[in-house]
Amino acid sequence: MYKRIAAITLPFALVALVAAGVWGYQENQEKNAILIKAENQYQRAFHDLNFHMDQLQDELGKALAINSRKQLAPCLTNVWRLAYSAQNDVGQLPLSLMPFNKTESFLADIGSFSYHVAVRDLNEEPLTEKEYDTLKTLYERSNKLQRELQTVQKKVIHDNLRWMDVETALASEDKQTDNTIVDGLRSVDKKAEEYSEVDWGPGVNDTVARRKEHVQSIEGEPISAQKAKQVVSDFLGMKSSKGIDVTKSQDKDFPVYNVRVDRPGDNRQLNADVTVKGGHVVWMLDNREAKERKLSLKEGQERAEAFLKRRGYESLQTIGYDDYGNEASYTLVYQQDGVTVYPDLLSVKVALDDGDVTAFEASQYVANHKKRKLEKPKLTEKEALTHVNPNVKVEETGLSLIALENGDEVLCYEVLGTLGQSQYRIFINAQSGDEEKVEKLKNVNLDSI
Repeated sequence: MYKRIAAITLPFALVALVAAGVWGYQENQEKNAILIKAENQYQRAFHDLNFHMDQLQDELGKALAINSRKQLAPCLTNVWRLAYSAQNDVGQLPLSLMPFNKTESFLADIGSFSYHVAVRDLNEEPLTEKEYDTLKTLYERSNKLQRELQTVQKKVIHDNLRWMDVETALASEDKQTDNTIVDGLRSVDKKAEEYSEVDWGPGVNDTVARRKEHVQSIEGEPISAQKAKQVVSDFLGMKSSKGIDVTKSQDKDFPVYNVRVDRPGDNRQLNADVTVKGGHVVWMLDNREAKERKLSLKEGQERAEAFLKRRGYESLQTIGYDDYGNEASYTLVYQQDGVTVYPDLLSVKVALDDGDVTAFEASQYVANHKKRKLEKPKLTEKEALTHVNPNVKVEETGLSLIALENGDEVLCYEVLGTLGQSQYRIFINAQSGDEEKVEKLKNVNLDSI
Protein backbone atom coordinates (compact mmCIF):
# COMPACT_ATOMS: atom_id res chain seq x y z
CA MET A 1 0.00 0.00 0.00
CA TYR A 2 2.80 2.37 1.00
CA LYS A 3 4.59 1.55 -2.22
CA ARG A 4 1.48 2.49 -4.18
CA ILE A 5 1.14 5.81 -2.27
CA ALA A 6 4.82 6.51 -2.78
CA ALA A 7 4.51 5.70 -6.43
CA ILE A 8 1.67 8.20 -6.73
CA THR A 9 3.07 11.01 -4.54
CA LEU A 10 6.71 10.85 -5.56
CA PRO A 11 6.16 12.24 -9.07
CA PHE A 12 4.10 15.11 -7.62
CA ALA A 13 6.80 15.84 -5.05
CA LEU A 14 9.44 15.85 -7.76
CA VAL A 15 7.33 18.17 -9.91
CA ALA A 16 6.81 20.51 -6.91
CA LEU A 17 10.53 20.44 -6.14
CA VAL A 18 11.45 21.24 -9.73
CA ALA A 19 8.80 24.00 -9.85
CA ALA A 20 10.16 25.51 -6.65
CA GLY A 21 13.65 25.37 -8.06
CA VAL A 22 12.55 27.01 -11.30
CA TRP A 23 10.64 29.71 -9.38
CA GLY A 24 13.64 30.39 -7.14
CA TYR A 25 15.95 30.53 -10.15
CA GLN A 26 13.64 32.92 -12.02
CA GLU A 27 13.26 35.16 -8.98
CA ASN A 28 17.02 35.23 -8.53
CA GLN A 29 17.47 36.01 -12.21
CA GLU A 30 14.94 38.86 -12.00
CA LYS A 31 16.66 40.24 -8.91
CA ASN A 32 20.03 40.07 -10.63
CA ALA A 33 18.59 41.78 -13.71
CA ILE A 34 17.32 44.66 -11.53
CA LEU A 35 20.70 44.98 -9.81
CA ILE A 36 22.54 44.91 -13.14
CA LYS A 37 20.22 47.58 -14.55
CA ALA A 38 20.78 49.82 -11.50
CA GLU A 39 24.54 49.31 -11.67
CA ASN A 40 24.57 50.17 -15.38
CA GLN A 41 22.57 53.35 -14.73
CA TYR A 42 24.98 54.43 -12.01
CA GLN A 43 28.01 53.69 -14.19
CA ARG A 44 26.49 55.63 -17.08
CA ALA A 45 25.67 58.64 -14.84
CA PHE A 46 29.21 58.73 -13.44
CA HIS A 47 30.87 58.50 -16.85
CA ASP A 48 28.43 61.16 -18.15
CA LEU A 49 29.49 63.36 -15.23
CA ASN A 50 33.13 63.00 -16.24
CA PHE A 51 32.27 63.67 -19.88
CA HIS A 52 30.28 66.82 -19.06
CA MET A 53 32.98 68.08 -16.68
CA ASP A 54 35.58 67.55 -19.41
CA GLN A 55 33.46 69.50 -21.91
CA LEU A 56 32.80 72.18 -19.28
CA GLN A 57 36.53 72.57 -18.82
CA ASP A 58 37.02 72.95 -22.59
CA GLU A 59 34.27 75.59 -22.89
CA LEU A 60 35.64 77.62 -19.96
CA GLY A 61 39.07 77.56 -21.61
CA LYS A 62 37.53 78.60 -24.92
CA ALA A 63 35.70 81.50 -23.20
CA LEU A 64 39.03 82.80 -21.92
CA ALA A 65 40.55 82.71 -25.42
CA ILE A 66 37.60 84.25 -27.30
CA ASN A 67 38.04 87.88 -28.37
CA SER A 68 34.70 88.26 -30.16
CA ARG A 69 31.67 89.25 -28.08
CA LYS A 70 29.52 87.54 -30.69
CA GLN A 71 31.23 84.20 -29.94
CA LEU A 72 31.37 84.65 -26.17
CA ALA A 73 27.61 84.53 -25.54
CA PRO A 74 27.01 81.07 -27.13
CA CYS A 75 30.18 79.76 -25.47
CA LEU A 76 28.95 80.81 -22.00
CA THR A 77 25.53 79.40 -22.83
CA ASN A 78 27.29 76.06 -23.38
CA VAL A 79 29.02 76.45 -20.01
CA TRP A 80 25.63 77.00 -18.37
CA ARG A 81 24.13 73.96 -20.15
CA LEU A 82 27.06 71.69 -19.25
CA ALA A 83 27.10 72.79 -15.60
CA TYR A 84 23.40 71.99 -15.43
CA SER A 85 23.97 68.59 -17.10
CA ALA A 86 26.75 67.77 -14.62
CA GLN A 87 24.41 68.66 -11.73
CA ASN A 88 21.82 66.30 -13.18
CA ASP A 89 24.44 63.52 -13.48
CA VAL A 90 25.30 63.92 -9.79
CA GLY A 91 21.61 63.61 -8.98
CA GLN A 92 21.51 60.19 -10.66
CA LEU A 93 24.23 58.74 -8.41
CA PRO A 94 23.45 56.81 -5.18
CA LEU A 95 24.77 59.57 -2.92
CA SER A 96 21.68 60.34 -0.83
CA LEU A 97 23.51 59.24 2.32
CA MET A 98 26.71 61.16 1.56
CA PRO A 99 26.86 64.97 1.44
CA PHE A 100 28.02 66.02 -2.02
CA ASN A 101 26.41 69.45 -1.82
CA LYS A 102 29.60 71.52 -2.14
CA THR A 103 30.25 70.10 -5.59
CA GLU A 104 26.61 70.60 -6.60
CA SER A 105 26.63 74.19 -5.31
CA PHE A 106 29.87 74.92 -7.18
CA LEU A 107 28.33 73.63 -10.41
CA ALA A 108 25.11 75.58 -9.77
CA ASP A 109 27.07 78.80 -9.25
CA ILE A 110 29.13 78.22 -12.42
CA GLY A 111 25.84 77.83 -14.28
CA SER A 112 24.37 80.95 -12.67
CA PHE A 113 27.47 83.06 -13.41
CA SER A 114 27.68 81.97 -17.05
CA TYR A 115 23.93 82.46 -17.54
CA HIS A 116 23.95 86.01 -16.12
CA VAL A 117 26.78 86.99 -18.46
CA ALA A 118 25.47 85.14 -21.54
CA VAL A 119 21.94 86.61 -21.52
CA ARG A 120 22.95 90.26 -21.42
CA ASP A 121 23.91 92.32 -24.46
CA LEU A 122 27.71 91.98 -24.43
CA ASN A 123 28.06 94.76 -26.99
CA GLU A 124 26.36 97.19 -24.62
CA GLU A 125 27.78 95.64 -21.43
CA PRO A 126 30.98 93.70 -22.20
CA LEU A 127 32.76 91.31 -19.84
CA THR A 128 34.42 93.29 -17.04
CA GLU A 129 37.98 92.71 -15.87
CA LYS A 130 36.63 91.30 -12.59
CA GLU A 131 34.35 88.88 -14.45
CA TYR A 132 37.28 87.77 -16.63
CA ASP A 133 39.28 87.05 -13.45
CA THR A 134 36.32 85.04 -12.12
CA LEU A 135 36.18 83.10 -15.38
CA LYS A 136 39.90 82.38 -15.12
CA THR A 137 39.47 81.19 -11.53
CA LEU A 138 36.60 78.90 -12.56
CA TYR A 139 38.73 77.41 -15.33
CA GLU A 140 41.58 76.64 -12.93
CA ARG A 141 39.40 75.23 -10.17
CA SER A 142 37.12 73.19 -12.38
CA ASN A 143 40.29 71.71 -13.88
CA LYS A 144 41.36 70.52 -10.42
CA LEU A 145 37.93 69.06 -9.75
CA GLN A 146 37.99 67.30 -13.10
CA ARG A 147 41.36 65.74 -12.30
CA GLU A 148 39.99 64.47 -8.97
CA LEU A 149 37.01 62.93 -10.77
CA GLN A 150 39.25 61.36 -13.42
CA THR A 151 41.29 59.72 -10.65
CA VAL A 152 38.12 58.13 -9.28
CA GLN A 153 37.03 57.11 -12.79
CA LYS A 154 40.36 55.40 -13.50
CA LYS A 155 40.08 53.41 -10.27
CA VAL A 156 36.49 52.42 -11.09
CA ILE A 157 37.54 51.13 -14.51
CA HIS A 158 40.88 49.56 -13.51
CA ASP A 159 39.60 47.79 -10.37
CA ASN A 160 36.14 47.02 -11.79
CA LEU A 161 34.48 48.79 -8.84
CA ARG A 162 30.71 48.63 -8.38
CA TRP A 163 28.36 51.46 -7.46
CA MET A 164 26.08 48.99 -5.69
CA ASP A 165 28.89 48.60 -3.13
CA VAL A 166 28.75 52.38 -2.62
CA GLU A 167 25.14 52.10 -1.46
CA THR A 168 26.11 49.31 0.94
CA ALA A 169 29.05 51.29 2.30
CA LEU A 170 27.02 54.47 2.79
CA ALA A 171 24.18 52.58 4.47
CA SER A 172 26.60 50.92 6.90
CA GLU A 173 26.54 52.22 10.45
CA ASP A 174 30.32 52.03 10.47
CA LYS A 175 31.28 55.58 9.48
CA GLN A 176 34.88 54.51 8.84
CA THR A 177 33.81 52.08 6.09
CA ASP A 178 36.49 51.91 3.41
CA ASN A 179 35.23 52.31 -0.14
CA THR A 180 37.39 53.65 -2.94
CA ILE A 181 34.55 55.47 -4.72
CA VAL A 182 33.18 57.01 -1.51
CA ASP A 183 36.64 58.16 -0.44
CA GLY A 184 37.31 59.58 -3.90
CA LEU A 185 34.06 61.54 -4.03
CA ARG A 186 34.57 62.87 -0.51
CA SER A 187 37.93 64.16 -1.72
CA VAL A 188 36.20 65.84 -4.70
CA ASP A 189 33.62 67.50 -2.43
CA LYS A 190 36.30 68.65 0.00
CA LYS A 191 38.11 70.26 -2.92
CA ALA A 192 34.88 72.00 -4.00
CA GLU A 193 34.40 73.30 -0.44
CA GLU A 194 37.69 75.16 -0.77
CA TYR A 195 36.18 77.08 -3.69
CA SER A 196 33.23 78.54 -1.77
CA GLU A 197 34.97 81.94 -1.55
CA VAL A 198 34.86 82.65 -5.30
CA ASP A 199 33.72 86.22 -5.98
CA TRP A 200 30.89 85.53 -8.40
CA GLY A 201 29.90 89.17 -8.77
CA PRO A 202 26.70 90.89 -7.59
CA GLY A 203 24.32 89.13 -9.98
CA VAL A 204 25.19 85.61 -8.83
CA ASN A 205 25.77 86.52 -5.17
CA ASP A 206 22.34 88.13 -5.00
CA THR A 207 20.83 85.13 -6.76
CA VAL A 208 22.37 82.71 -4.24
CA ALA A 209 21.21 84.85 -1.29
CA ARG A 210 17.69 85.11 -2.70
CA ARG A 211 17.62 81.37 -3.39
CA LYS A 212 18.42 80.60 0.24
CA GLU A 213 15.89 83.14 1.49
CA HIS A 214 13.02 82.11 -0.79
CA VAL A 215 13.37 78.37 -0.25
CA GLN A 216 12.27 78.94 3.32
CA SER A 217 8.95 80.35 2.10
CA ILE A 218 8.02 77.50 -0.26
CA GLU A 219 4.51 76.37 0.62
CA GLY A 220 3.68 72.89 1.91
CA GLU A 221 4.96 70.13 4.16
CA PRO A 222 7.90 67.79 3.33
CA ILE A 223 6.93 64.83 1.15
CA SER A 224 8.28 61.29 0.85
CA ALA A 225 10.02 59.75 -2.17
CA GLN A 226 6.90 57.68 -2.81
CA LYS A 227 4.80 60.85 -2.87
CA ALA A 228 7.28 62.43 -5.30
CA LYS A 229 6.63 59.51 -7.65
CA GLN A 230 2.90 60.19 -7.47
CA VAL A 231 3.42 63.93 -8.03
CA VAL A 232 5.35 63.29 -11.25
CA SER A 233 2.93 60.58 -12.34
CA ASP A 234 0.01 63.02 -11.95
CA PHE A 235 1.95 65.85 -13.59
CA LEU A 236 2.65 63.71 -16.66
CA GLY A 237 -0.87 62.28 -16.77
CA MET A 238 0.34 58.70 -16.22
CA LYS A 239 -2.04 56.00 -15.00
CA SER A 240 0.51 54.58 -12.54
CA SER A 241 3.94 55.33 -11.11
CA LYS A 242 5.46 52.19 -12.63
CA GLY A 243 8.86 52.81 -14.21
CA ILE A 244 9.58 55.83 -12.01
CA ASP A 245 12.84 55.99 -10.01
CA VAL A 246 13.54 58.59 -7.31
CA THR A 247 16.73 59.77 -5.61
CA LYS A 248 17.04 62.59 -3.09
CA SER A 249 19.49 65.46 -3.41
CA GLN A 250 20.55 66.42 0.09
CA ASP A 251 21.60 69.77 1.55
CA LYS A 252 20.92 71.84 -1.56
CA ASP A 253 19.69 75.43 -1.52
CA PHE A 254 16.65 73.91 -3.17
CA PRO A 255 16.23 70.38 -1.68
CA VAL A 256 14.62 68.18 -4.33
CA TYR A 257 13.87 64.65 -5.40
CA ASN A 258 15.45 63.75 -8.76
CA VAL A 259 12.87 61.69 -10.62
CA ARG A 260 13.50 59.57 -13.72
CA VAL A 261 10.73 58.06 -15.81
CA ASP A 262 11.64 55.26 -18.24
CA ARG A 263 9.33 54.58 -21.15
CA PRO A 264 10.96 51.60 -22.89
CA GLY A 265 7.99 51.17 -25.23
CA ASP A 266 8.84 54.30 -27.18
CA ASN A 267 12.50 54.50 -26.10
CA ARG A 268 11.98 57.68 -24.11
CA GLN A 269 13.26 58.90 -20.78
CA LEU A 270 11.82 61.82 -18.83
CA ASN A 271 13.56 63.57 -15.95
CA ALA A 272 12.10 65.91 -13.36
CA ASP A 273 12.90 67.58 -10.04
CA VAL A 274 10.29 67.80 -7.27
CA THR A 275 10.79 69.94 -4.17
CA VAL A 276 11.04 68.00 -0.91
CA LYS A 277 9.02 70.77 0.73
CA GLY A 278 5.54 70.94 -0.73
CA GLY A 279 6.09 68.52 -3.62
CA HIS A 280 6.26 71.17 -6.37
CA VAL A 281 7.58 70.20 -9.83
CA VAL A 282 10.59 72.46 -10.49
CA TRP A 283 11.42 71.25 -13.97
CA MET A 284 10.70 68.41 -16.38
CA LEU A 285 12.47 67.33 -19.56
CA ASP A 286 11.34 64.78 -22.15
CA ASN A 287 14.24 63.60 -24.32
CA ARG A 288 12.13 62.94 -27.40
CA GLU A 289 12.78 64.87 -30.60
CA ALA A 290 10.01 66.52 -32.62
CA LYS A 291 10.40 65.27 -36.21
CA GLU A 292 8.20 67.75 -38.06
CA ARG A 293 6.12 70.91 -37.68
CA LYS A 294 2.37 70.62 -37.93
CA LEU A 295 1.16 73.25 -35.45
CA SER A 296 1.50 77.03 -35.64
CA LEU A 297 3.21 79.03 -32.89
CA LYS A 298 -0.19 80.28 -31.77
CA GLU A 299 -1.50 76.71 -31.48
CA GLY A 300 1.63 75.79 -29.53
CA GLN A 301 0.92 78.68 -27.16
CA GLU A 302 -2.62 77.42 -26.62
CA ARG A 303 -1.28 73.93 -25.81
CA ALA A 304 1.21 75.40 -23.30
CA GLU A 305 -1.46 77.47 -21.55
CA ALA A 306 -3.92 74.54 -21.45
CA PHE A 307 -1.19 72.26 -20.03
CA LEU A 308 -0.56 74.68 -17.16
CA LYS A 309 -4.23 75.33 -16.47
CA ARG A 310 -4.94 71.59 -16.12
CA ARG A 311 -2.18 71.44 -13.50
CA GLY A 312 -3.59 74.25 -11.38
CA TYR A 313 -1.55 77.20 -12.65
CA GLU A 314 -4.02 80.05 -12.85
CA SER A 315 -3.84 83.74 -13.81
CA LEU A 316 -0.88 83.39 -16.16
CA GLN A 317 -0.06 85.55 -19.16
CA THR A 318 2.22 84.52 -22.03
CA ILE A 319 4.77 87.30 -22.56
CA GLY A 320 7.17 85.83 -25.12
CA TYR A 321 8.33 82.82 -27.10
CA ASP A 322 11.35 81.27 -28.79
CA ASP A 323 10.93 79.41 -32.08
CA TYR A 324 13.16 76.33 -32.42
CA GLY A 325 11.71 75.01 -35.69
CA ASN A 326 9.81 71.88 -34.68
CA GLU A 327 9.54 73.07 -31.07
CA ALA A 328 8.69 76.37 -29.38
CA SER A 329 9.31 77.60 -25.85
CA TYR A 330 6.82 79.96 -24.19
CA THR A 331 7.46 82.25 -21.21
CA LEU A 332 4.56 82.98 -18.87
CA VAL A 333 4.19 85.15 -15.77
CA TYR A 334 1.66 85.40 -12.95
CA GLN A 335 -0.98 88.15 -12.85
CA GLN A 336 -2.32 89.55 -9.56
CA ASP A 337 -5.00 92.24 -9.50
CA GLY A 338 -4.03 93.40 -12.98
CA VAL A 339 -0.31 93.58 -12.11
CA THR A 340 2.21 91.43 -14.02
CA VAL A 341 4.38 89.73 -11.38
CA TYR A 342 7.69 89.00 -13.15
CA PRO A 343 9.41 87.10 -10.29
CA ASP A 344 6.68 84.42 -10.68
CA LEU A 345 7.87 83.26 -14.09
CA LEU A 346 7.87 79.87 -15.77
CA SER A 347 8.44 78.43 -19.23
CA VAL A 348 7.00 75.57 -21.26
CA LYS A 349 8.40 73.95 -24.41
CA VAL A 350 5.93 72.41 -26.85
CA ALA A 351 6.62 69.92 -29.65
CA LEU A 352 4.93 71.34 -32.73
CA ASP A 353 4.41 67.93 -34.34
CA ASP A 354 1.70 66.80 -31.89
CA GLY A 355 1.45 69.53 -29.23
CA ASP A 356 3.03 67.51 -26.40
CA VAL A 357 4.86 69.48 -23.71
CA THR A 358 8.51 68.33 -23.78
CA ALA A 359 9.99 70.69 -21.18
CA PHE A 360 8.81 72.66 -18.17
CA GLU A 361 10.82 75.04 -15.97
CA ALA A 362 9.35 76.73 -12.89
CA SER A 363 12.17 77.25 -10.37
CA GLN A 364 11.53 81.01 -10.16
CA TYR A 365 7.79 80.49 -9.84
CA VAL A 366 8.21 77.86 -7.10
CA ALA A 367 10.69 79.97 -5.13
CA ASN A 368 8.85 83.28 -5.43
CA HIS A 369 5.13 82.62 -5.82
CA LYS A 370 2.87 83.97 -3.10
CA LYS A 371 -0.07 86.31 -2.62
CA ARG A 372 1.45 89.78 -2.31
CA LYS A 373 0.22 92.96 -0.72
CA LEU A 374 0.67 95.34 -3.63
CA GLU A 375 1.12 99.03 -2.87
CA LYS A 376 -0.69 101.72 -4.81
CA PRO A 377 1.39 103.77 -7.27
CA LYS A 378 2.15 107.36 -6.33
CA LEU A 379 2.59 108.37 -9.96
CA THR A 380 -0.15 108.29 -12.56
CA GLU A 381 0.48 106.59 -15.88
CA LYS A 382 0.73 109.98 -17.56
CA GLU A 383 3.36 111.13 -15.03
CA ALA A 384 5.35 107.92 -15.45
CA LEU A 385 5.49 108.40 -19.24
CA THR A 386 7.30 111.73 -18.77
CA HIS A 387 10.27 109.67 -17.51
CA VAL A 388 10.46 107.65 -20.77
CA ASN A 389 12.84 108.65 -23.55
CA PRO A 390 10.76 110.91 -25.84
CA ASN A 391 12.19 109.16 -28.91
CA VAL A 392 10.48 105.90 -27.89
CA LYS A 393 7.12 105.35 -29.54
CA VAL A 394 4.88 104.03 -26.73
CA GLU A 395 2.62 101.13 -27.75
CA GLU A 396 1.37 99.67 -24.45
CA THR A 397 1.55 100.44 -20.73
CA GLY A 398 0.61 98.57 -17.59
CA LEU A 399 1.62 97.91 -13.99
CA SER A 400 4.17 95.23 -13.15
CA LEU A 401 6.26 94.00 -10.25
CA ILE A 402 9.95 93.32 -10.92
CA ALA A 403 12.88 92.12 -8.81
CA LEU A 404 15.98 94.31 -8.68
CA GLU A 405 19.52 92.92 -8.54
CA ASN A 406 19.49 93.11 -4.72
CA GLY A 407 16.31 91.03 -4.56
CA ASP A 408 13.95 93.87 -3.67
CA GLU A 409 10.62 93.85 -5.51
CA VAL A 410 9.36 97.17 -6.85
CA LEU A 411 6.10 98.22 -8.48
CA CYS A 412 6.67 99.77 -11.91
CA TYR A 413 4.87 101.09 -14.91
CA GLU A 414 5.81 98.76 -17.73
CA VAL A 415 6.12 100.58 -21.03
CA LEU A 416 6.28 98.63 -24.27
CA GLY A 417 7.61 100.77 -27.08
CA THR A 418 9.68 100.91 -30.25
CA LEU A 419 12.74 102.89 -31.26
CA GLY A 420 13.60 102.52 -34.91
CA GLN A 421 13.22 98.82 -35.81
CA SER A 422 13.72 97.58 -32.25
CA GLN A 423 11.18 96.92 -29.52
CA TYR A 424 11.86 97.66 -25.85
CA ARG A 425 10.31 97.04 -22.45
CA ILE A 426 10.96 99.92 -20.04
CA PHE A 427 10.22 99.78 -16.32
CA ILE A 428 9.54 103.09 -14.55
CA ASN A 429 9.33 103.00 -10.72
CA ALA A 430 5.67 103.75 -9.88
CA GLN A 431 6.68 105.59 -6.69
CA SER A 432 9.80 107.56 -7.63
CA GLY A 433 9.79 107.74 -11.43
CA ASP A 434 13.26 106.15 -11.63
CA GLU A 435 14.01 104.13 -14.77
CA GLU A 436 14.68 100.75 -13.12
CA LYS A 437 15.32 98.55 -16.14
CA VAL A 438 15.28 98.55 -19.95
CA GLU A 439 15.07 95.33 -21.98
CA LYS A 440 15.44 94.88 -25.72
CA LEU A 441 12.82 92.39 -26.84
CA LYS A 442 12.29 89.79 -29.51
CA ASN A 443 9.31 87.57 -30.33
CA VAL A 444 6.84 89.38 -28.09
CA ASN A 445 3.76 89.97 -30.25
CA LEU A 446 2.06 86.61 -29.84
CA ASP A 447 -1.26 87.86 -31.22
CA SER A 448 0.23 88.06 -34.71
CA ILE A 449 1.69 84.54 -34.91
